[in-house]
Amino acid sequence: MEKQELIEKLRSNMSRDTWNNWLTTAQILELDDKKVVVGLGNLFIKEAVEKRFGSIIKETINNITGKPLEVIFKEIPISKEQKNAVNGPIIKNRPLKLSEFNPEFTFDSFVTGNSNRIAYYSALEVCKNPGKYNPLFIYGDVGLGKTHLLHAIGNFLMENAPDLKVKYVTAEDFMNQMMDGIRASDMENFRERFRRNVDFLLIDDVQFLIGKNTVQSELFHTFNSLFNSRKQIVICSDRTPDELATFHPRLISRFEMGLITDIQAPDKATKYLIAKKMAQMISLQLTDDVAYYLAEHVDKNLRKLRGAIMNLLLQSQISGAPVNIESAKTIVNSMMRMNANKVRFQSPEVLETVKIDTVIDLVAAEFNINRKDIFSSSRKKEIALARQVLAYLFKTTMKLKTKDISEKLDKNHSTIIHSIKKIEHSLLMGNEMIKNKINNIKNKLEDEKGILTL
Repeated sequence: MEKQELIEKLRSNMSRDTWNNWLTTAQILELDDKKVVVGLGNLFIKEAVEKRFGSIIKETINNITGKPLEVIFKEIPISKEQKNAVNGPIIKNRPLKLSEFNPEFTFDSFVTGNSNRIAYYSALEVCKNPGKYNPLFIYGDVGLGKTHLLHAIGNFLMENAPDLKVKYVTAEDFMNQMMDGIRASDMENFRERFRRNVDFLLIDDVQFLIGKNTVQSELFHTFNSLFNSRKQIVICSDRTPDELATFHPRLISRFEMGLITDIQAPDKATKYLIAKKMAQMISLQLTDDVAYYLAEHVDKNLRKLRGAIMNLLLQSQISGAPVNIESAKTIVNSMMRMNANKVRFQSPEVLETVKIDTVIDLVAAEFNINRKDIFSSSRKKEIALARQVLAYLFKTTMKLKTKDISEKLDKNHSTIIHSIKKIEHSLLMGNEMIKNKINNIKNKLEDEKGILTL
């Protein structure tokens, strides 16, 4: 059997997705009566294929040749001819439908890995069995795929359950539509849209409603109306329900009564597959080595990964040259320089640090203690109370996540949660001393000018 014949038979015996995602660079380097050497485009591909598909490939080759051959995987440089062939966009052509859902955001175009698999299957499950997990609450950092899953739900239901009324809305848009209803003295129409004319309600970026108590109240009643009518609710947030500072406990308890799942930053193997998928969707020929380079050097925010791929497409169209590792390095280096300048000049990170330091100083002054006392191990009542108030202000005023507060105060996660809840309880019980101190600190913050404005 010839080498090319073996590789073609191996291709025909593997699934199309597995071949396109992992084996486009595969070559038979050596073939004799004792062994087969399979070459792959780079070390990353070689190690990943050997780990994931090594036993399957060996069994397939032995079945094809009819001999118990030793199968060896080896790294080889990628050749110009071995690019990933793309026959057009991954999204199938279909009749035009007016929809609020992005047609590119489907379950088929969502790449799964250990970081997001549970969220993916949870979203798919609520489509197939509405009400089974109600609500479904998905949380995770920016740019990891939460909005993609919401739109995937909408697109899936459009295709498979067109009679269902599916509503996607960001929390900000929910608030704006509510305000329009109030101004027009027509809240009945607003409630008709969100309570009685919806089978699936998909709410994105619910953390936007932190501190907006009136809108939270309306969302609470909307939630109850839909839930009691057995309508499915899916909510996305950049933090857990417990981390939604100032949200009323009754609303948080509603969020927690269903299924809560998260999306974490993808590992390099998953990012590699995501890069390949993104390139396929815009009909860009992206070789394995370029996909791996992007996966390794573009940070966890997948929007930046998409931006890099779009830049590569534009660069290729302008120059007429195919995308290669050198053009990828140029794009990534440019992105790194822009990020460095952003951090250096008026970046949110720098401004946040200044604001955090200001809050710490104001809390220390209000409790008549030294700044260093807050970070000490002292358990004196006044110092402990100052720490608790500081944690509460970080959560409610600075909108910091609990894990970030834990790092800044060098206290464990449970201690920070306990501190915040203790201050919330004191305020609910009408503790005037704590209320006055917090108000004093907030008033001083409001008096600060320029970049210290919160």
